[in-house]
Amino acid sequence: MRPKRVLLMVAVTASALSVLAALVSAQRPSTQFGLAATAALVGYVLLADPAVRRLRPALAAGIGLSAVLMAVELWWLPEQADVRWFTPFYAPLDGSGPSVGPVQIPPAMLDQLRQMIDQERFNAVGLLLGVVCLAVAVVALPVRQQPKAAELARFVAVLLLAVVGANLWSRIDGAPLLGLLGAGWPAFLAILMAAWVVALSGARAGRAALMPLGALLVAVSTAVALEDLTGTWLTWWEFSNGNDHVMVEAAVAVSVASSADVSAAISVDLSGAVRTAMALAGPALLAVGALRASHDAG
Repeated sequence: MRPKRVLLMVAVTASALSVLAALVSAQRPSTQFGLAATAALVGYVLLADPAVRRLRPALAAGIGLSAVLMAVELWWLPEQADVRWFTPFYAPLDGSGPSVGPVQIPPAMLDQLRQMIDQERFNAVGLLLGVVCLAVAVVALPVRQQPKAAELARFVAVLLLAVVGANLWSRIDGAPLLGLLGAGWPAFLAILMAAWVVALSGARAGRAALMPLGALLVAVSTAVALEDLTGTWLTWWEFSNGNDHVMVEAAVAVSVASSADVSAAISVDLSGAVRTAMALAGPALLAVGALRASHDAG
């Protein structure tokens, strides 16, 4: 069996295991399998046919940056914030104990939120660089005469940006926009670049729509990363400005979670599995589609 085919099978198998691990909330095994899948995909791209050698560096770099981010995430996992820092600030839901009054945000909580913002910004920078590399590969492909596919891709890209913008605007709620842009600039640039890749992919795709589909999944994963970063920053801004209402809501949510049965610790995390599947399938489909489109054009 050819090494390329073996690497592709390894990538598919490791991706499936990563999604299954994410489904049962096993974050570390999911990241480890995802790292193995990404490394195998980089090998698959590097062993591509000589006819598509001009695409290999950009595709390998874009996918390799995902592997770097996963390796950093494995290093960060033991240091991630623990939600138990909410527990001293809520009252039991059965009415016993003191009522929740004015609260004081401990400095440790704000420090943890700032650390989360820094980590998510670092991930956004890596994601931005990866999307730029993938964009270079897509731009290098020849343009085909398929106006309907090009128009549809541009429409999807504009629609995605409109949805992301509307969702972000609905969440600002008095927070300073410039502060949010200053904190999340790499994620904002990444979603703009990812939408541009989606718009370009329609006119450069081959007979199969693998590349546009992969570009769309990459863009959606980028939008999710933007949502995470902006959500963390908005929470930090609310806490640092003494918004007790937000504090009590978070405390009640933790109270409900802490009162659940211990067996719920191993639960089905469908959203986490979907996010993992998109993060792994997007670059893979885009790379395979780009290689096939380049080979067909040649």
